[in-house]
Amino acid sequence: MPIGILPQMADGVGVSLGQAGFLVTGFALLVAIAATPLTAATRRWNRKWLMLSLLLACTLGNVLTCFAQTYAVLLASRLIVAAAIGIFWSTAASMAVRIVPGKHAVRATSAVYGGLALASVLGIPAGTFLGNYAGWRIVFVALAVLSFAVFIKMWLTLPNLGAAHDGNHSTVAQAWREPPLRAAVYVTALIMTANFLAFTYIAPFLEQITGFETSWIGGLLLAYGAAGLVGNFGIGPIMARGYRPTLFVTMIVLIASLAALSFAGTNRGLVIALLLVWGAAYTALPVLMQTWVFKAAAHLNGPEAPSSLYVAAYNGAIAAGAFVGGVIVDHAGPWSIMPISAVIGIPALLIALKHAPK
Repeated sequence: MPIGILPQMADGVGVSLGQAGFLVTGFALLVAIAATPLTAATRRWNRKWLMLSLLLACTLGNVLTCFAQTYAVLLASRLIVAAAIGIFWSTAASMAVRIVPGKHAVRATSAVYGGLALASVLGIPAGTFLGNYAGWRIVFVALAVLSFAVFIKMWLTLPNLGAAHDGNHSTVAQAWREPPLRAAVYVTALIMTANFLAFTYIAPFLEQITGFETSWIGGLLLAYGAAGLVGNFGIGPIMARGYRPTLFVTMIVLIASLAALSFAGTNRGLVIALLLVWGAAYTALPVLMQTWVFKAAAHLNGPEAPSSLYVAAYNGAIAAGAFVGGVIVDHAGPWSIMPISAVIGIPALLIALKHAPK
C-alpha cells in the first residue's frame, strides 16, 4: 500500500524519499527473512486462532502507522504487519486446501492468490486516490478498519482447524533437502526477481521510453492488474489439462513479453498489448508455483514448511528486484530493465524444464 503515497509519508515524518522507500523494501525483506522461522514458531497453534491473531496484528500495525510521528515508529509499525503477512502467506493456501474437497484444491489456491491479485488491482490505486485527497494517514485508518472487518468475518465463518505439525525447523531442513522443492525456490526467486525488477520501474519506462503522459500511468497499471485477474482465475482449468506445459508456456510468455517490451519503443498499442499479456502471465505464476510446492511436498508431513520457503523466495525477489532495478535504472536508464529482466528469467525456465513435477 505505501507505494503510491511514499512522498506524503516521507513528508509526514520528515525523512527523505529514499528512507521512505525502505518501508517497501524493508517490508518485503522481513517477510522473506521471517516467514520460515515464524511459521515454525506457530506450528502448534490452532489455524483459526492463528489467522485471527495475524489479523489483529495487521490491525494494530495499521493503527500505529496512522498515528506515527517519527520514522522509527512508522518503520516498526510496518514491520509488525510484515511479520504477520509472512506467516499468513505461508499458511493461507494450505488452509484453503484443507477446507475444501481435494478436487477443488486448485480452485482454492486460485481464490487465495486471487485476493492478492484483486488487492493489487484495487488496493494501490484506491490507496493512492484516498491518500491524495484525504491524507496518507487516512489510508491506514481504512486498512485498520478493513483488517478488523476481516477479523470479524473469519471469527464467524472460518472452521476450527487443528494445528499443523509440519512447521518445525527439522521439517524445513528436510524440505530444503528435497531437490524438487529447492528447484521451486530457485525458480520462484529468479522469475519473480525478473518480474519485480521490471514492474517496480515500469512507470519511468512507460513515460521516458514509450512516451506516455503521467496521467496515463494509473490507468495502464489498472489494466495490467485487470489482466492479472484473468490470468489468476483462468489458469486453473488450463493447468488441469497438463501442469508442466502450462507452467512452461506461462513462463515463456512472461519472459517473451519483457523481451518484446525492449523493442516496442514508442508503439503505444503494442506496449499496452504486451502489458496485458505480461500481467496475465505474472499472476498465473503464484498459483502454478504454489501447486509445484504442494506436489513436491505431498510425501512430507504437510505443506506449510515448504510453503514458507516459497514465501521467503517470493518476497526476497520483490526486494531484490527493486534494489537491482534501482541500480540499473540509475546507471543505464529505464530501457535497460526490460532486456535484463528477460535474461534473468531464462535460468528460471531452464530449471523448471528439468525439475518441474508432472
